Amino acid sequence: MAGYLHDGLLIYLGELVDWGTYFRQRKGDDVDVEAERAALIGVLETCAEICAQIEPEAREGWDQPVELVDGEPVPPPHIQAGYERLREVGLLALPVREEYGGFQLPSLICNMTLELVSRADASLMTIMGLQGGIAQDIQEYGSKELRERYLPRFVTGEIQGSMDLTEAQAGSDLGGIVTRATEEDGRCFLDGEKIFITNGGAEIHLVLARDDDSFDQSKGTTKGLSLYLCPRTLPDGTPNAVFIDRLEHKLGIHGSPTAVVRFDHAEAFRMAEKGKGFKAMLNLMNHARLGVAAQGIGIAEAATEEAIRHSKERKQFGMPIGEQPLMKNMLARMVLNVEGSRALLYRCAVLIDRNQAIEAYMAREKDLGEAERAELQRLWERNEVRIRLLTPLAKYVATEYCDEITRLAIQVLGGIGFMAESAVGKLHLDGIITTIYEGTSEIQVSFALKEIGKGALETVFDELRKELGELTGELVPLAEKVLAGIELITKASSALLTDFSYALLCSRPEAEMVSHVVVATELLKQAQVVPQRFDLAASWVNRKLLEVEMHARRISTGSVDRIARCESIIGLFE
Repeated sequence: MAGYLHDGLLIYLGELVDWGTYFRQRKGDDVDVEAERAALIGVLETCAEICAQIEPEAREGWDQPVELVDGEPVPPPHIQAGYERLREVGLLALPVREEYGGFQLPSLICNMTLELVSRADASLMTIMGLQGGIAQDIQEYGSKELRERYLPRFVTGEIQGSMDLTEAQAGSDLGGIVTRATEEDGRCFLDGEKIFITNGGAEIHLVLARDDDSFDQSKGTTKGLSLYLCPRTLPDGTPNAVFIDRLEHKLGIHGSPTAVVRFDHAEAFRMAEKGKGFKAMLNLMNHARLGVAAQGIGIAEAATEEAIRHSKERKQFGMPIGEQPLMKNMLARMVLNVEGSRALLYRCAVLIDRNQAIEAYMAREKDLGEAERAELQRLWERNEVRIRLLTPLAKYVATEYCDEITRLAIQVLGGIGFMAESAVGKLHLDGIITTIYEGTSEIQVSFALKEIGKGALETVFDELRKELGELTGELVPLAEKVLAGIELITKASSALLTDFSYALLCSRPEAEMVSHVVVATELLKQAQVVPQRFDLAASWVNRKLLEVEMHARRISTGSVDRIARCESIIGLFE
């Protein structure tokens, strides 16, 4: 097996991120940039070492489910052992600020660790990955008292959290939430039931609930929703009225509990402004979407390595099957799509880190001139536009490719891959959920379309054109192909402005076209600093720009009439 740390990750620690600017803005001019960067590499090395150790036991215990014992979810032994290893070295709740005992690591590094853990054990990552997001929301929206009470305990792993959104009638449409929050003598209480709650047995629940005083008026909308922190044990040590009614039985990620959670007038503490809970929860969900993208990449990479190993060992017709041209092409496509997914995720994470550094700098430097502050604010806003578009795209691309790659890995192994004990079969079943939770792929492309409708393409494409223009040597002809693709997308996208229904119909190909040129630019930048990645970048450009041409032509020549045709075809099965 290839090492857990390789140039796909390490080039971002060395060549592709301006760590000097990042750390000086975050911590001041006297910061030791090289020492800070070395510390980040140390975190990844530690994580990689642990993941390599826990992977065999995780594969062996994959089908061991979480058990509900006396109302408490009990994870299988390998999950408990893996979590303890991560806890011992402080790899939990990584975004928490130093004042609460955390490392406040960059988003890029946080997502790299999630990717590594996912490659070893997707169930463990599902539990571990939540902790950073939950803690980050408490850090941003919780009161000083809540932050001081809970954040240090998240860092040490003493407590875990869950995000409680979904209800029987409220899945993607959170306007259907009917869990009720009432206020009595200055105290808040929750009544209702949440389903499909990942890590639902956790101590801390972040719950989106509808406020009682505007319940009827706001019902069916995301107005009137507030975000509450509901502990299972109250500050005075008494049990709260939070109950785990059952655990779900799933196709994959068996080691991560998915629960039905009931609140029976449970006391809770409001976070953020009353009635503004949906906005606060979106912040957590956006971080979670990038985490799921990292999860998909880790699973896909594990499946790809299993497939490549088998292709070298399995001989048919007198040669390893990996020597067959069709198999070489299939394996290359798998690697290409893993690396493309990773490039898109990392590009988005780097933008998040840039903005967090800008925020820290502007907050610390009170004497900034008006012009400099305005320029930093303008840069922050441009980055934010790009983040809002790239976040759903990163989740969409990584998880859809994960589903495809793990299925291809089964194909490479043939009949062996179809056996219940095969690693690639387990990885495929783990990977399916990534296209569903934290917003289905359809939700992601519709979110991306919404940002495109607000004008995000111009901002994103301006940056791509600049970066492509800076490439040199043999990368220039490839850059010109990408630039031509950008113009095709721009022209085709204008056809979506005429009819909203047609735009929604085309949201998948539109998302794929935009993702293809963003990834192409990122891979070409990688090839500029690591020449060994030239073939990877060239292959992406030559393969994916053909898809861009096809999608652009179809969008430009199509119309809303396709919806009626879809209805007619569906009718054949009614």
